[in-house]
Amino acid sequence: MKRAECRGKSLVTLGVVACTSVVVSSAGVWSTAARLPEPLQEISAATLHGRVYVIGGINTKNEATRTVYRYDPAGDRWERLHDFPDYRHHMPLAVLNDSLYTLGGYSPPGFTPVGMVLVYDETRDAWLGRAFLPEPRGASAAAAVAGRIVVVGGTGMDGKHLDSIAIYDPATDEWRHGAPIPTLRDHLTAGAVGDILYAIGGRRSQNFDVVEAYDLKNDRWAARAGMPSRRGGLGSAVLGGQIYTVGGENPDVFENHERYDPAADRWTTLSPLPTPRHGLGVTTIGQKIYVIGGGPKAGFAQTDVVEVFTP
Repeated sequence: MKRAECRGKSLVTLGVVACTSVVVSSAGVWSTAARLPEPLQEISAATLHGRVYVIGGINTKNEATRTVYRYDPAGDRWERLHDFPDYRHHMPLAVLNDSLYTLGGYSPPGFTPVGMVLVYDETRDAWLGRAFLPEPRGASAAAAVAGRIVVVGGTGMDGKHLDSIAIYDPATDEWRHGAPIPTLRDHLTAGAVGDILYAIGGRRSQNFDVVEAYDLKNDRWAARAGMPSRRGGLGSAVLGGQIYTVGGENPDVFENHERYDPAADRWTTLSPLPTPRHGLGVTTIGQKIYVIGGGPKAGFAQTDVVEVFTP
Protein backbone atom coordinates (compact mmCIF):
# COMPACT_ATOMS: atom_id res chain seq x y z
CA MET A 1 0.00 0.00 0.00
CA LYS A 2 1.35 3.41 -0.92
CA ARG A 3 0.33 6.93 -0.18
CA ALA A 4 1.91 10.19 -1.27
CA GLU A 5 1.56 13.68 0.07
CA CYS A 6 3.20 16.85 -1.20
CA ARG A 7 3.82 19.03 1.82
CA GLY A 8 4.48 22.15 -0.25
CA LYS A 9 7.48 22.88 1.94
CA SER A 10 10.58 24.49 0.50
CA LEU A 11 13.96 25.76 1.46
CA VAL A 12 13.74 29.28 0.16
CA THR A 13 17.43 29.60 -0.62
CA LEU A 14 17.40 26.47 -2.78
CA GLY A 15 13.86 26.59 -4.12
CA VAL A 16 13.34 22.89 -3.42
CA VAL A 17 9.93 21.44 -2.63
CA ALA A 18 9.77 18.26 -0.53
CA CYS A 19 7.09 15.69 -1.37
CA THR A 20 6.38 12.77 0.95
CA SER A 21 5.95 9.33 -0.59
CA VAL A 22 5.15 6.52 1.87
CA VAL A 23 4.92 2.76 1.45
CA VAL A 24 3.61 0.43 4.17
CA SER A 25 5.42 -2.91 4.56
CA SER A 26 5.28 -5.80 7.01
CA ALA A 27 8.64 -7.20 5.90
CA GLY A 28 11.31 -7.92 8.51
CA VAL A 29 11.38 -9.63 11.90
CA TRP A 30 11.94 -8.38 15.45
CA SER A 31 13.81 -10.47 18.03
CA THR A 32 15.60 -9.82 21.33
CA ALA A 33 19.23 -9.85 22.47
CA ALA A 34 20.93 -9.81 25.87
CA ARG A 35 19.68 -6.91 27.98
CA LEU A 36 21.84 -3.97 28.95
CA PRO A 37 23.55 -4.54 32.31
CA GLU A 38 21.39 -1.68 33.67
CA PRO A 39 18.42 0.36 32.46
CA LEU A 40 19.57 3.57 30.73
CA GLN A 41 18.07 6.37 28.67
CA GLU A 42 19.42 9.30 26.63
CA ILE A 43 22.15 7.13 25.19
CA SER A 44 23.74 6.65 21.80
CA ALA A 45 25.20 3.46 20.41
CA ALA A 46 27.91 2.81 17.84
CA THR A 47 29.58 -0.26 16.36
CA LEU A 48 33.36 -0.51 16.22
CA HIS A 49 35.00 -3.65 14.82
CA GLY A 50 31.83 -5.67 15.17
CA ARG A 51 31.06 -4.76 18.78
CA VAL A 52 28.57 -2.21 20.14
CA TYR A 53 29.49 0.58 22.56
CA VAL A 54 27.06 2.43 24.82
CA ILE A 55 28.51 5.35 26.81
CA GLY A 56 26.98 7.35 29.64
CA GLY A 57 23.27 8.08 29.75
CA ILE A 58 20.76 8.63 32.56
CA ASN A 59 20.23 5.80 35.05
CA THR A 60 17.28 4.75 37.23
CA LYS A 61 18.24 7.37 39.82
CA ASN A 62 17.70 9.96 37.05
CA GLU A 63 21.38 10.80 37.26
CA ALA A 64 24.00 11.09 34.54
CA THR A 65 26.45 8.18 34.41
CA ARG A 66 30.02 7.48 33.30
CA THR A 67 29.50 3.83 32.49
CA VAL A 68 30.79 2.30 29.28
CA TYR A 69 29.32 -1.00 28.10
CA ARG A 70 30.38 -3.12 25.15
CA TYR A 71 28.29 -5.80 23.49
CA ASP A 72 29.75 -8.82 21.68
CA PRO A 73 27.19 -10.39 19.32
CA ALA A 74 29.21 -13.60 19.05
CA GLY A 75 28.53 -14.42 22.70
CA ASP A 76 25.38 -12.26 23.05
CA ARG A 77 26.87 -10.66 26.14
CA TRP A 78 27.68 -7.25 27.56
CA GLU A 79 30.81 -6.27 29.48
CA ARG A 80 31.62 -3.15 31.44
CA LEU A 81 34.76 -1.25 30.46
CA HIS A 82 36.62 1.50 32.30
CA ASP A 83 34.41 4.48 33.07
CA PHE A 84 34.19 7.44 30.73
CA PRO A 85 36.22 10.45 31.96
CA ASP A 86 33.10 12.48 32.81
CA TYR A 87 29.36 12.12 33.40
CA ARG A 88 27.50 12.50 30.13
CA HIS A 89 24.11 12.07 28.44
CA HIS A 90 22.51 13.15 25.14
CA MET A 91 25.96 12.61 23.58
CA PRO A 92 26.18 11.46 19.95
CA LEU A 93 28.80 8.94 18.84
CA ALA A 94 30.44 8.49 15.46
CA VAL A 95 32.84 5.94 13.98
CA LEU A 96 35.38 7.14 11.43
CA ASN A 97 38.57 5.50 10.17
CA ASP A 98 38.25 2.61 12.66
CA SER A 99 37.96 5.08 15.55
CA LEU A 100 35.05 5.78 17.91
CA TYR A 101 34.40 9.44 18.75
CA THR A 102 32.25 11.00 21.48
CA LEU A 103 30.90 14.44 20.60
CA GLY A 104 29.81 16.96 23.22
CA GLY A 105 26.57 16.10 25.03
CA TYR A 106 25.14 17.29 28.34
CA SER A 107 26.96 17.11 31.67
CA PRO A 108 25.80 17.76 35.25
CA PRO A 109 24.51 19.91 36.75
CA GLY A 110 21.32 19.33 34.84
CA PHE A 111 21.64 19.72 31.11
CA THR A 112 24.88 21.68 30.68
CA PRO A 113 26.22 21.44 27.12
CA VAL A 114 29.90 20.61 26.70
CA GLY A 115 32.31 20.72 23.79
CA MET A 116 34.61 17.85 24.75
CA VAL A 117 35.55 15.39 22.01
CA LEU A 118 37.27 12.10 22.83
CA VAL A 119 38.40 9.12 20.77
CA TYR A 120 38.54 5.58 22.14
CA ASP A 121 41.78 3.58 22.25
CA GLU A 122 40.64 -0.05 22.09
CA THR A 123 44.07 -1.46 22.86
CA ARG A 124 44.36 0.33 26.19
CA ASP A 125 40.65 0.75 26.96
CA ALA A 126 41.38 4.47 27.31
CA TRP A 127 40.02 7.79 26.06
CA LEU A 128 42.21 10.30 24.21
CA GLY A 129 41.47 14.00 23.83
CA ARG A 130 40.79 15.67 20.51
CA ALA A 131 40.02 19.26 19.52
CA PHE A 132 36.86 20.55 21.21
CA LEU A 133 33.72 21.30 19.22
CA PRO A 134 33.57 24.95 18.05
CA GLU A 135 30.72 25.47 20.53
CA PRO A 136 29.34 23.29 23.35
CA ARG A 137 26.22 21.38 22.32
CA GLY A 138 23.94 18.63 23.56
CA ALA A 139 21.06 16.63 22.06
CA SER A 140 22.67 17.00 18.64
CA ALA A 141 23.22 14.35 15.95
CA ALA A 142 26.32 13.26 14.09
CA ALA A 143 27.51 11.03 11.28
CA ALA A 144 30.71 10.21 9.41
CA VAL A 145 30.58 11.67 5.91
CA ALA A 146 33.29 11.37 3.25
CA GLY A 147 36.17 11.14 5.72
CA ARG A 148 34.79 13.79 8.05
CA ILE A 149 32.50 13.89 11.09
CA VAL A 150 29.54 16.25 10.77
CA VAL A 151 27.63 17.37 13.89
CA VAL A 152 24.24 19.04 13.43
CA GLY A 153 21.49 20.52 15.60
CA GLY A 154 21.23 20.54 19.37
CA THR A 155 21.34 23.28 21.96
CA GLY A 156 24.22 25.35 23.25
CA MET A 157 24.65 27.61 26.24
CA ASP A 158 21.48 29.02 27.81
CA GLY A 159 19.42 26.46 25.92
CA LYS A 160 19.88 28.29 22.64
CA HIS A 161 19.25 26.19 19.55
CA LEU A 162 22.25 26.12 17.24
CA ASP A 163 22.06 26.60 13.50
CA SER A 164 25.80 26.13 13.05
CA ILE A 165 27.07 22.74 11.96
CA ALA A 166 30.53 21.49 12.91
CA ILE A 167 32.78 19.51 10.55
CA TYR A 168 35.81 17.60 11.86
CA ASP A 169 38.91 16.64 9.90
CA PRO A 170 40.75 13.79 11.70
CA ALA A 171 43.93 14.40 9.68
CA THR A 172 44.40 17.89 11.13
CA ASP A 173 42.35 17.51 14.35
CA GLU A 174 40.48 20.69 13.42
CA TRP A 175 36.84 21.76 13.26
CA ARG A 176 35.20 24.17 10.85
CA HIS A 177 31.65 25.35 10.28
CA GLY A 178 29.47 24.46 7.33
CA ALA A 179 26.29 26.01 5.95
CA PRO A 180 23.77 26.51 8.80
CA ILE A 181 21.06 23.90 9.18
CA PRO A 182 17.78 25.36 7.85
CA THR A 183 15.53 24.03 10.65
CA LEU A 184 16.84 24.59 14.18
CA ARG A 185 16.08 21.59 16.42
CA ASP A 186 17.36 19.29 19.13
CA HIS A 187 16.74 15.57 19.80
CA LEU A 188 17.09 14.87 16.06
CA THR A 189 18.86 11.96 14.42
CA ALA A 190 21.22 11.79 11.45
CA GLY A 191 22.54 9.23 9.01
CA ALA A 192 24.90 9.40 6.05
CA VAL A 193 24.42 7.64 2.72
CA GLY A 194 27.12 8.28 0.17
CA ASP A 195 28.49 11.77 0.72
CA ILE A 196 25.18 13.17 2.00
CA LEU A 197 24.11 13.59 5.64
CA TYR A 198 20.38 13.42 6.36
CA ALA A 199 19.15 15.34 9.43
CA ILE A 200 15.85 13.76 10.44
CA GLY A 201 13.08 14.75 12.84
CA GLY A 202 13.81 16.35 16.18
CA ARG A 203 11.95 19.02 18.07
CA ARG A 204 11.98 22.59 19.30
CA SER A 205 8.66 23.64 20.78
CA GLN A 206 7.05 20.75 18.92
CA ASN A 207 8.08 17.60 17.06
CA PHE A 208 9.21 17.80 13.44
CA ASP A 209 8.86 15.46 10.47
CA VAL A 210 11.49 17.51 8.65
CA VAL A 211 14.25 15.84 6.64
CA GLU A 212 17.08 18.00 5.35
CA ALA A 213 20.04 16.73 3.35
CA TYR A 214 23.51 18.24 3.69
CA ASP A 215 25.87 17.94 0.72
CA LEU A 216 29.34 18.14 2.26
CA LYS A 217 31.15 18.59 -1.06
CA ASN A 218 29.05 21.58 -2.09
CA ASP A 219 28.26 22.84 1.43
CA ARG A 220 24.54 23.15 0.82
CA TRP A 221 21.24 21.92 2.26
CA ALA A 222 18.14 20.67 0.46
CA ALA A 223 14.70 19.58 1.68
CA ARG A 224 13.71 15.94 1.32
CA ALA A 225 10.47 14.01 1.81
CA GLY A 226 9.27 14.39 5.39
CA MET A 227 8.88 11.45 7.75
CA PRO A 228 5.42 9.89 7.90
CA SER A 229 5.37 10.88 11.60
CA ARG A 230 6.57 13.85 13.63
CA ARG A 231 9.14 12.65 16.19
CA GLY A 232 11.84 13.96 18.51
CA GLY A 233 14.04 11.79 20.71
CA LEU A 234 14.25 9.14 18.00
CA GLY A 235 17.22 7.05 16.86
CA SER A 236 18.40 5.76 13.51
CA ALA A 237 20.85 3.49 11.73
CA VAL A 238 21.95 3.04 8.13
CA LEU A 239 21.79 -0.39 6.52
CA GLY A 240 22.03 -1.21 2.82
CA GLY A 241 21.87 2.44 1.80
CA GLN A 242 18.60 2.94 3.73
CA ILE A 243 18.03 4.91 6.95
CA TYR A 244 15.91 3.16 9.59
CA THR A 245 14.32 5.47 12.20
CA VAL A 246 12.77 4.15 15.41
CA GLY A 247 11.10 5.42 18.58
CA GLY A 248 10.74 8.94 19.87
CA GLU A 249 8.88 11.05 22.40
CA ASN A 250 6.66 14.04 23.15
CA PRO A 251 4.18 13.92 24.61
CA ASP A 252 4.04 10.10 24.52
CA VAL A 253 6.61 7.51 23.48
CA PHE A 254 6.49 6.20 19.92
CA GLU A 255 6.59 2.69 18.50
CA ASN A 256 7.12 4.13 15.02
CA HIS A 257 9.59 2.38 12.75
CA GLU A 258 10.10 4.03 9.38
CA ARG A 259 12.70 3.55 6.67
CA TYR A 260 13.97 6.21 4.29
CA ASP A 261 15.32 5.48 0.81
CA PRO A 262 17.47 8.47 -0.20
CA ALA A 263 17.74 7.36 -3.83
CA ALA A 264 13.96 7.35 -4.27
CA ASP A 265 13.29 10.07 -1.65
CA ARG A 266 10.64 7.75 -0.24
CA TRP A 267 9.58 6.47 3.17
CA THR A 268 8.37 2.99 4.10
CA THR A 269 6.46 2.32 7.32
CA LEU A 270 7.69 -0.94 8.86
CA SER A 271 6.55 -3.21 11.68
CA PRO A 272 6.47 -1.22 14.93
CA LEU A 273 9.15 -1.24 17.60
CA PRO A 274 8.03 -3.90 20.15
CA THR A 275 8.95 -1.67 23.11
CA PRO A 276 8.10 2.00 22.39
CA ARG A 277 10.78 4.32 23.79
CA HIS A 278 12.83 7.48 23.34
CA GLY A 279 16.43 8.45 24.04
CA LEU A 280 17.55 5.07 22.75
CA GLY A 281 20.71 3.77 21.09
CA VAL A 282 20.48 2.41 17.55
CA THR A 283 23.25 0.77 15.55
CA THR A 284 23.93 -2.05 13.11
CA ILE A 285 25.92 -5.26 13.28
CA GLY A 286 26.11 -7.08 9.98
CA GLN A 287 22.63 -7.14 8.50
CA LYS A 288 20.81 -6.48 11.78
CA ILE A 289 19.69 -3.30 13.55
CA TYR A 290 20.06 -3.20 17.33
CA VAL A 291 17.75 -0.92 19.33
CA ILE A 292 19.13 -0.47 22.84
CA GLY A 293 17.74 0.90 26.10
CA GLY A 294 15.92 4.23 26.21
CA GLY A 295 12.92 5.62 28.06
CA PRO A 296 9.70 3.56 27.93
CA LYS A 297 7.73 6.55 29.27
CA ALA A 298 7.94 10.24 28.46
CA GLY A 299 10.45 12.17 30.55
CA PHE A 300 12.65 10.31 32.99
CA ALA A 301 12.24 6.54 32.56
CA GLN A 302 14.70 3.79 31.72
CA THR A 303 14.73 0.29 30.24
CA ASP A 304 17.44 -2.32 29.65
CA VAL A 305 15.66 -3.98 26.72
CA VAL A 306 17.56 -4.71 23.50
CA GLU A 307 15.52 -5.51 20.42
CA VAL A 308 16.90 -6.52 17.04
CA PHE A 309 15.35 -5.95 13.61
CA THR A 310 16.32 -8.15 10.67
CA PRO A 311 15.01 -6.67 7.39
